[in-house]
Amino acid sequence: MYGRPSVAAPHFHKANKGRAETPARTCIRGLFMLERLSKIREKLRGLTAREAGAEALLRAQRYARRAIDRASDRPDATYITDSDLKRSMANVSPASALARLRKRAWPHLTVGLSDLARTAQVIKELFPDAIEEAGREADHILAHRITLFGRAFDFGPQIDWHADPATGARWPLKHFSHTGLLSEAKRPLKLEQEKEDSLPQQERNPYADVRVVWELNRLHHFVILGRAYALTGDERYTEEFLIQLASWYEENPPRFGVNWTVAMEVAIRAINFIAAMDLFRASKLMTDDAFALIWKTLIAHGRFIRANLEFSHRTLSNHYLSNLIGLYSIGMMLPDLGESREWAQFSAPRLLEEMERQVYRDGVDYEGATGYHRLVLEIFMAFFAISRASQINLPARCWHRLEAMFEFVRYYLKPDGTAPLIGDSDDGRLIKFKERPAVDHSYLMPIAAILFENGAFKQSRRLDEEALWWFGDPGREQFERLPSAEDAPSSRAFQEAQIFIEREGPLYAIVDCGDHGAGGRGSHAHADALSIEVFAYDRTFLRDPGTFVYTASERWRNLFRSTAYHNTVRVDGKDISRISEGHPFALGPNVKPVVNRWESTGERDLLDAEHYGYVHGAQPVVHGRVVTFDKREGYWTIEDRFTGKGSHRLEFFFNFDAGLEIEIDSELRAIALGGDSRLAIVPVSDHPFEMKEEERWVSLSYGTRARASAIIYSLRALLPFENIMLVVPYRRGEEAKIAHARSAIRGQLSGVSYQLSE
Repeated sequence: MYGRPSVAAPHFHKANKGRAETPARTCIRGLFMLERLSKIREKLRGLTAREAGAEALLRAQRYARRAIDRASDRPDATYITDSDLKRSMANVSPASALARLRKRAWPHLTVGLSDLARTAQVIKELFPDAIEEAGREADHILAHRITLFGRAFDFGPQIDWHADPATGARWPLKHFSHTGLLSEAKRPLKLEQEKEDSLPQQERNPYADVRVVWELNRLHHFVILGRAYALTGDERYTEEFLIQLASWYEENPPRFGVNWTVAMEVAIRAINFIAAMDLFRASKLMTDDAFALIWKTLIAHGRFIRANLEFSHRTLSNHYLSNLIGLYSIGMMLPDLGESREWAQFSAPRLLEEMERQVYRDGVDYEGATGYHRLVLEIFMAFFAISRASQINLPARCWHRLEAMFEFVRYYLKPDGTAPLIGDSDDGRLIKFKERPAVDHSYLMPIAAILFENGAFKQSRRLDEEALWWFGDPGREQFERLPSAEDAPSSRAFQEAQIFIEREGPLYAIVDCGDHGAGGRGSHAHADALSIEVFAYDRTFLRDPGTFVYTASERWRNLFRSTAYHNTVRVDGKDISRISEGHPFALGPNVKPVVNRWESTGERDLLDAEHYGYVHGAQPVVHGRVVTFDKREGYWTIEDRFTGKGSHRLEFFFNFDAGLEIEIDSELRAIALGGDSRLAIVPVSDHPFEMKEEERWVSLSYGTRARASAIIYSLRALLPFENIMLVVPYRRGEEAKIAHARSAIRGQLSGVSYQLSE
């Protein structure tokens, strides 16, 4: 059952030789060359001459190596054979290694997986509903109804590991170096919220989404199956795991197909293979052949990662970190493999080096996106937890930085435990022991409390189940000994990242003053300088839109990262950061706001910042914004200042969350209603605004979106110009708070005059 499968080699089309050159063909080739040169220039932008030379050499070597592999590789000859496995385990027999694994005399990915029976027992005691929940989720997987990005997909009798389940579009079994990220079928992505045929043709996604295919092939659902088996002992789940394991193995020969295109995907999948192996290890169905198949698969994964590291002299990101943690996990968890020692020794110092490069001293991941901060935190969390369990001492300064990463989460979590969506998010996780909404980052707090023995992270007396899978019963005992946090998180400035949080009780705002991330070369930033997100009285009102899709649609990709989709100001119809066609992961040139002042007291918070995203035209404009939070009265004042010359069109965007009803009154006030909670946008300055409501979308999980609304105040004005708006949250019956706040602010105005253009 687990032998090397027979897989037909893919058919590669060869170019017709001797075909006559025509002017049209010459023109098309020229256009392709221009496009390629444009992309090369974009990748080299901001590099020194030495860095550019090193990057060019790196890419040339990578291209040559892959060309050699492509010429020699065949889908039926890249598998790890039984003899390969024996050679890799030269110092120990597979049988003795398996015996140690079954007796628990073996390294484990987490402490909770080491004494699996006790961990499962504690979970059943503390979370009795977990048994039924886990069984229900696993039963769906038995029926091949697998949840990806919060959507349940029916994969039918046989899972197609190469197809986008939303469209049916399929990637061919080509060598990974020739497998593109866009499907050749070009099938439109169907949206969960509406029928595809209700969309105008120009709004349909022209391609299927490779990120959905990759999410399936990260094999998070293997861990979900394993969780159900650990809690129920139902061997149906082991049987399904083995069937899908064999299917995946047969349909994904190493180095062929879309699931081998990116080393990050290979690394995350390897970690989920290891976790699943641990969860199922006690099953009577886990034969020696089954374990051997997993080990052979992991050898192929480790070798691929090591040979295809996503290293670059231009910028390093969560991709490279994923490569390193994948190598480290394989190396530490499978110590009898011949290459394990080298993989662990190679990756460990580089993970420490990248922590100091990619994580600011204030604990924020330097890519400037909260979704990727969570993924990077999970990577380092796994690295530190594995190292400590293996009695490997890591530098104290790195432990402090890891704790600072958790501190950032503690402060950015809204009162309901959800995260703001600054920048991109593709819901990326390292390991998912249970399904949860993509914006739920609250499970990280009990993990931090246990890892650092710090009660400040113990925001609730209730332990999260995920912490038990990480730390087991010893973690539970430690958590229960810790005192609960006495105070909720307060306002906080993360100065290096330039992210500012203003909060008091049920009121919360976060302002993004960061640059494009990754030293200005980032790929996950949005055109959102000085944008604000507001939460009040149990719900989000002003919302960052999220991401929706990456490569599936350039139009929707660019809409969700545009200035108009964020709560800031657009000048003369231009985005703050330039968004260029054909560059879905680039913005340019870098916009780095300047923070002039930050003050936080018991009575108010004040943030004064400005950016220079509009200084590149014939009439440069500098946008400054002062956000003041009156903690006693419970509202925000937003003062926007524009310096420069000439007449300019200014648009003030307020993008609301989905599920809110928006009302506009005769005084140009926009009122958002969400149950008993309200939020009013109130113009204070007497400007003759044009005001309109536009359709918007928000995406709380990758690939999904929900209808929402935006209110836009616009006018044409001569610079310099200033405007003041109030953001007033209140509960039903407290409408008088709006008039009180407006009167208080107008009483403070000093009679500044404004010039409006005709």
